Amino acid sequence: MCYTVSIFAGTHEIETDLGATFDDADAYQPYFNVSGFTHPELPMVTSERPDAIQILEWGLVPRWIKDFDAASDIANKTLNARSDTVFVKPSFKEAIVRRRSLLPVNGFVEWRHEKNSKQPFLVRGIHDALITLGCIFEEWTDKNSGEHKKTFSILTTDANELMSYIHNNKLRMPVVIDKADRSTWLSDIDRDEIERLMLPYAEHRLQAVPLGGKISRTPVNTDNPVLLKPIGTAIVDSVISNT
Repeated sequence: MCYTVSIFAGTHEIETDLGATFDDADAYQPYFNVSGFTHPELPMVTSERPDAIQILEWGLVPRWIKDFDAASDIANKTLNARSDTVFVKPSFKEAIVRRRSLLPVNGFVEWRHEKNSKQPFLVRGIHDALITLGCIFEEWTDKNSGEHKKTFSILTTDANELMSYIHNNKLRMPVVIDKADRSTWLSDIDRDEIERLMLPYAEHRLQAVPLGGKISRTPVNTDNPVLLKPIGTAIVDSVISNT
């Protein structure tokens, strides 16, 4: 699955990478790492407005949810959406067809289980400072208060070889949309094409950097880049293949 991301790039770097402009750059809060269970507001481009970078809240709230309590409850259950069930799950099946989006990140954090311990890794692009995660989004209005929210879920797919080693208890990874496929992902495409784009990202495009254990106890980190300091050599697919 994918419950912790790292997005600390500057606004200009994000705009240049995505070819889009922030609606409100001051609303962007960088995070060295942040857990989805804190429901952060993160930058995103959507199929609705692919030339704009908007701020959406992590934890998708379907538009048919009736009240705030129900919205808060379901948001903890919709941080991720599985690619193999997204077309049939009531919370996701309309969004995957009509409302897809991209979340730019410097990387995401996953844990390798080793007997009685867990080793955190920052998974990031080898050649790209930013990668984009495939997401779906929704708009929801609280009928009692009038509050309007845009929320999202990160799509997950089967782990590639590298992620099977890193995320060895779940064997899942986020959907990563290649730069060449970003505009297609945000376009009006059919189910076959959507499913093709949700296939596992190529192992040789990613590396996993081992981190210290403190990151596991820090769900929100806006000011401490030391938590992302590597404590060992980055792992790549060629290393996995030779073990």
